[in-house]
Amino acid sequence: MPFNSETGRLAGQKSKRGQAALSSEIREKLSLITSEIIDEINIKELTSSEKIALLRILVSYTVPKLRQEKIEEELEQPLFHIEIIDKTE
Repeated sequence: MPFNSETGRLAGQKSKRGQAALSSEIREKLSLITSEIIDEINIKELTSSEKIALLRILVSYTVPKLRQEKIEEELEQPLFHIEIIDKTE
């Protein structure tokens, strides 16, 4: 059976892999471990470079990412009109 767009579409619909049963349990355990580790960190004992590294990591999770806003500038109206004359005879 050759692989083409029709067979690929059918193969994508028939998943033999079941749902991840442990994902929610693993997520909860990782969350608990993360919370314990964060609580155990003594910030006063960190060096300046370690504090900066920790800050870089934490900022990505705490500060929302800014969306870039499109700034529309007013286009200046030309003071003269350019007319192109094509001489093809």
